[in-house]
Amino acid sequence: MYRPLMSLFDIRDFGLSEDSKTVELDSGWVVGKKYWNGDYYEFYGIPYATVPTGRDRFKAPLPVTPWENVLSASDTNKRCKQCYYTDASDEDVVLDGDEDCLVINVITPTIASETNPVPVIVYIHSGAFSGGTGNMAKFTYLARHDVVVVSFNYRVGAIGFACLGNEDIPGNAALKDQVAALRWIKKNIHKFGGNPNKITLAGFSVGASMAELLALSKASDGLINRLILESGSALAPFTINRDPVSTAWNIAQAIGYNGTANIDELTEFYLTANMKDLALNSLNYFLPNSTFGFAPCIERDQGLERIVTESPLDTLKKGDFKKIPVLTGFSNMEGLSRSIKFGSWREKMNENFSDFLPADLKFKTEDEKNELIKEIKKYYFNDKVINHESLKNYIDYFSDIMFKYSIMKSAQLHSSLSTNPVYLYEFSYVGKLNIQHNYMDRIKGASHRDQTAYILDFYGFTNNYKDLTTRDRMTTMWTDFAQYGNPTEYESALLSVKWPSYTKQSPMYLEINKNLQVKKGLFTKGFQFWDQIYSKYHWDPQPVNPEIILPREEIKSAALKTKTKKQSQPTLKENKNDKTADKTEKQVISDNIDNTTDNLSKGKSKDKEENKIDKQPTLKSTTTKIKRGKDGKLVKEVIIKTNQNTERVEAETKAAKDINENLQNDKLKTDDNTSRENRIENQSTLKKTTTKTKRGKDGKLVKKVITETYQNDKKVETVTKDTKDPPVKQSPQNE
Repeated sequence: MYRPLMSLFDIRDFGLSEDSKTVELDSGWVVGKKYWNGDYYEFYGIPYATVPTGRDRFKAPLPVTPWENVLSASDTNKRCKQCYYTDASDEDVVLDGDEDCLVINVITPTIASETNPVPVIVYIHSGAFSGGTGNMAKFTYLARHDVVVVSFNYRVGAIGFACLGNEDIPGNAALKDQVAALRWIKKNIHKFGGNPNKITLAGFSVGASMAELLALSKASDGLINRLILESGSALAPFTINRDPVSTAWNIAQAIGYNGTANIDELTEFYLTANMKDLALNSLNYFLPNSTFGFAPCIERDQGLERIVTESPLDTLKKGDFKKIPVLTGFSNMEGLSRSIKFGSWREKMNENFSDFLPADLKFKTEDEKNELIKEIKKYYFNDKVINHESLKNYIDYFSDIMFKYSIMKSAQLHSSLSTNPVYLYEFSYVGKLNIQHNYMDRIKGASHRDQTAYILDFYGFTNNYKDLTTRDRMTTMWTDFAQYGNPTEYESALLSVKWPSYTKQSPMYLEINKNLQVKKGLFTKGFQFWDQIYSKYHWDPQPVNPEIILPREEIKSAALKTKTKKQSQPTLKENKNDKTADKTEKQVISDNIDNTTDNLSKGKSKDKEENKIDKQPTLKSTTTKIKRGKDGKLVKEVIIKTNQNTERVEAETKAAKDINENLQNDKLKTDDNTSRENRIENQSTLKKTTTKTKRGKDGKLVKKVITETYQNDKKVETVTKDTKDPPVKQSPQNE
C-alpha cells in the first residue's frame, strides 16, 4: 500500500511551500520535494500500473488503482522482486523487493512548467533482465541541463520474461510494463513541466537493448521521439531468447519440477511457484554463451497486444520502424566486465570453445561449427592455447560478440533506412568514475557501462578536473540531443568539435576521451569478420511454439549441461527491509498449493510421467539399454517411443542377438559377472570439474580442482585437489 501524506483538504496550503511541489493526476494527488540545492523537484515511487497477481502474474499490467489522499512521492527503495549478488563472487545473494512494484520516478527542474515545458529523457535500467531498479542511479547530472528525467521499475527475472507462448504465460511481461510506463509519461509528463512531444527513450546495457526493441515495436508508436542506446542493442546475442521453453524447463528443474514435458503441466508449475524460488533461479549473469537466461522472446499472435512480433533484424532490414534520431555507441573495452571469469573460463575455452560461441549462431553440422571455431581462435588467439597471458585477447573477444558487432550492425541499418541522423560514439576515457576501474587497474580501458557513469550518478565521487569535464561534456551532448536531435547543436569551449552523423558511405564517429575527436571507420576489421559469420550462421528467432517440446530424454540431457542454481546454490540472505517477508493469507495458500503439487508429482507412476504428452506433434525418442537376459547372456534393448496427439505411447522392444562376442574388448568384460552387471547398469556416468583459484596462507595462488562424479543423475563421488598455479600476469582478481 502507498501511504498518503495528508488529506485533500490540506492540498492548497501544502502546495504553497517553496520546498515542495504537488501535481494532480487522474489517479490522485502526489507531492514531491525540492532537491537540497533548489534546482529541481524529485518525485519517487508514483504508481503507474498494477502488477497482476495469482494466476495472472505473467500477464500485461493492469491500470493503477486510484488513491484518495495525497501521495508522498518519496519512496526511493521500491523495487520488483529479485535476487542480486552482494559482490562479484557469485556466492552470496540477497532477496529483495515487492510483487507490487510498478512505480515511476520524475526529476523536474524548478523552471519547468506546463507553460514552459522542457525535453524529457526516459531511462530504462539495466540488470541482465533479472534485477535492477529505476533508482539504481540518480539523475542529477542530467537534470541540471533543464530536462525532465524519468525512470521506472519493471518486472524482472522469470516474472518479467518467462515465455511459454500460451495464454497464461505469453511472454514479455516486462516490456508490457515499459509500454505502460511510456503511455503514462505521454499522458502526464506535461503536468511536471515536460514536453510530451520531445520524449527521448534511453537505456544502458540490457536497458538499451529493450529501448531499441520498443522503438521497433508498433506498440510504442507516438510515444518516442528520439533514441539513446548506451552499450546495448536489440541485435545483441543476449537480447532475444531463441528457446524460451527450454529455459523455462531448465529453471523449473532447478527449483524442483518433477513433471513431464507437457506444456500445460510446466505452465501450472510456474503459475503456482514460489516467488522467492523464481527470483533466486533467475540469476544468470555469467553464462558462457553471452546470454542471461530469461530474456525477451518473439510473441505468438493470441489476440493480445504484442510487443515483439518478429526478429529485430528482420524489422530493421525491412525499414519497418520509427524513423527518429538515434545516438548509439559503446566503450572501447566492453569485455572487461567479463574479466572476473577469466581465471576459470580460460581452461574451459581450451577444452570446449563451442560453449562460448554467441547464442544467436546456428549450424547445420558439427563440421561447420568446428571450422568456425578454428577461424575464431586464429583471429583472436593466434591459434595459441588460451592462458594467463591471453587476457587482452579474451576481453576483445567478449567485447566484439556481446556488444560491438551488434551495435555497429544496428547503426548501419538505422542510418541506411532512415532520413533522420544516427550519431555513433566510442567511449575510451578512464577516470575515477569508471565502474571497472574501481577494482581493477591492470588493463586500462573503458568497460561495459562505464560511459553511463559520466551521465548518471551511480553514487561515485570525484573532484578530478578531467573527470568533471568529461561528465559535463557528455551530459551536455546528451541533453542537447534530447532538445534538438543533434548532440553538438552549438559549439562552445566545452564542445569544440562538431559531431557528424554516421552513414555507411561516411562512417564518422566521435571518440570520447580526455578530448573529443572525430574519427572515421570504427571497428572496421572486426565488423567485417563477424558480418561474414552472421551472414552464414545467424539464428533467426521465431515466435515461441508451445506445441513443440523436446523429447523428455533430450530435455534432461540439456538440463545437465546447464549450470543450475540447484547444483551450486548460493547463500541466500533476505533483505531485512523487505516488507514482503511476512506472508499474506494468499501467499500461504499458494505455498500449500506448491507442496500439494510437488507431492502429487512425486506420486505419479512412471508410465504416466512418460506418457502424458498432450497436444503434441509426432515425436520420437529412442533409448538403448544393455542388460542381462534370463539366460544370462547380454542383450541390447531398444525402446522407441512415439506419440500422435494422444496420451497413448507405443513402445517397441527389440531383443538383439547375443552380443557377448562384440564386447570382447570392452571394459565390461570381466570374470566377475556381478561387477560386470553393475558396470552395465551404471553406464550413465557424468563428471563435472570445477576450478577455483584463491590465495593461500603463504600468499601464493592455489588452484582447487573439484571433480564430481554422477551416475544416473546422482552424485557418487567428490574429489578435491589443490595445485599451485604460476603467478597471473595482467589478470584481474580471479574469483
